Amino acid sequence: MKCFNFVLSFVLVLSLGSVSAQSYSDIANQKTGNNSLEPSPMVGLWEVTEVTVGDETLTPTAKWFKFLPDGTLSSGNGWLQNFSGSYNYDQDTKELLQANQGKADEYGAFKVSLNNNGMTWQRVEDGQAVQVTLKRATKKPLAPWDKIVGRWSIEKAEGLDPETGVVKSEYSMRPGAYFFRWDREYRKFDENNQRTEMGIWHIHSHSPTLSIMAEGGKQDVKWEISFKDDQMIWTQKGDPETMKVYLKKQH
Repeated sequence: MKCFNFVLSFVLVLSLGSVSAQSYSDIANQKTGNNSLEPSPMVGLWEVTEVTVGDETLTPTAKWFKFLPDGTLSSGNGWLQNFSGSYNYDQDTKELLQANQGKADEYGAFKVSLNNNGMTWQRVEDGQAVQVTLKRATKKPLAPWDKIVGRWSIEKAEGLDPETGVVKSEYSMRPGAYFFRWDREYRKFDENNQRTEMGIWHIHSHSPTLSIMAEGGKQDVKWEISFKDDQMIWTQKGDPETMKVYLKKQH
């Protein structure tokens, strides 16, 4: 659907042309000495906290933007940078325009509202209102695909009542570990550190859903994942129980 163009554009690898970060009136005022050369309030690192398109919330995972004083712009999700180009912020009209290979965004500029450490962008795309909410950041947010990389030991598994969340069963797990590589391959090891399985892992770009696809034609297994300190929890809803598997990061 075209209404998703804004959100989907940020997960594509783009090469952007050069656009000045100052408005035309800013440049004119500087030439006449009526304006200082202070950096735009847009400059810095920003984290996206919410994206709405019409009545839907379509917030990308760990999305960030970095605006530099020279008018260049980069953005990405987690440690992955997938956008590099330029921008123009007009401080008179409070409008932000981005370009792709020197071509302005077909949907036009965002109307920008800045306040303290927050910022919102608004515009209309294909008849639907789009709003992006951001906050200033000191470092790039981590995505689930960043956090999962490494070796994890299997701790325990539980079966929960799907309605109440009360633990109904506790399962005995054989000691073992998973090793998730940065290149999206994984290895599974037994208690003797012998490899018992290998394959491909993937995490959805808009939800914390882990897919494990083992070699040998085995079925693709999906888990909802979450992290707390050095622990990772896999959740798989089912009937009569919701399964939870607990893993601990090895250092």
